[in-house]
Amino acid sequence: MHIAIDARMIKSGSMHGIARYVFQLLACLREQGTAHEIYMLVNQHNPLLELAWPSHMHVACISAPWIGFREQWQIPLFLRKHRIDLFHAPSFIAPLLCPCPLVMTIHDLNHIVLRQFYTPFHQFYYHLFVKSCIRRSAFVLTVSQFSKREILSTMGISEAKVFVTYNGVEAHYQPIDDIRWLAYIRDLYELPERFLLCLSNNKPHKNVKQLVEAYCLSQIEIPLVLACEVDGNLIQLADSHRKKHLLYFVKFIEESHLPAVYTLAELFVYPSTYEGFGLPPLEALACGVPVAVSNSTSLPEVVGESGFFLPPISDTKIVAQALEGILEQSAQRRLELHRQAQEISSKFSWEKMTKETLLLYESHIAP
Repeated sequence: MHIAIDARMIKSGSMHGIARYVFQLLACLREQGTAHEIYMLVNQHNPLLELAWPSHMHVACISAPWIGFREQWQIPLFLRKHRIDLFHAPSFIAPLLCPCPLVMTIHDLNHIVLRQFYTPFHQFYYHLFVKSCIRRSAFVLTVSQFSKREILSTMGISEAKVFVTYNGVEAHYQPIDDIRWLAYIRDLYELPERFLLCLSNNKPHKNVKQLVEAYCLSQIEIPLVLACEVDGNLIQLADSHRKKHLLYFVKFIEESHLPAVYTLAELFVYPSTYEGFGLPPLEALACGVPVAVSNSTSLPEVVGESGFFLPPISDTKIVAQALEGILEQSAQRRLELHRQAQEISSKFSWEKMTKETLLLYESHIAP
């Protein structure tokens, strides 16, 4: 079988959730996909071009950028030329006129559910192209039972077409015991001796502003580290509560350094109220770090009984009290998580996700 997978969203220095999903799928197909010819669609300067791939995997460069109108004809031309049997669009971007069976991975429906946060162009693109492509797909993959319910209720497609394949966590996400390495990472990113950590972009539904406000209203004197772009409004907010000196920003953390950064944190806080899956809390748990997440969307499904749950983020005074209580319990939870770290990693693995995905490829395409 000839399979094409869109990998144009993978970029050097920017391994966001969808890009990581695609990269790990391709990495696992090195060994699991040897019975098939696999074509990876990329743009120029894609880091996949610099890697060595086995003979059954081919990197194919097209000029159409990820998210744009040119992909609507360039991808179908490629699929016809190479007689592709199945095209996997691992995000919400796919050609309307796909000449072979199409499978899409829909990680979440935030473009529809939270449409007020997106430009008219994005709303138009999602309405015109994405909904049509989802309904025309041979089947749809998604990353949580929550997202599956969202897709079924919003898209009006058969439940038999939607399959859940959970994201995974890489093996290097585990508790770090090397004291010298931890000291190096602390110095490299200028991290305080003790800190709470939030790794998130600053989109409205991520609720970073509400987290900072709740933190400022709390009695917590341990610094809060935000792994996101420096935001002057957040600094001003902290300053108004005389906590400016406790608010730290780390703009970018190398992925290979993340396990150490997680390990150094006393508590990982993820106040997002809309997630299709939520990789950072899972990574933190695998590193033995207590996590506090919003009790909404997919997050309870992912962290399960291992996580602490925040009250509604809109009531920052109540969240402040909750954070104080969670921090008091976090040391005991850390001891429990160190024992559970391996179990968490085995439950959510990229190898398992790839195996399930490949079986679905094969079951939907006649030999």
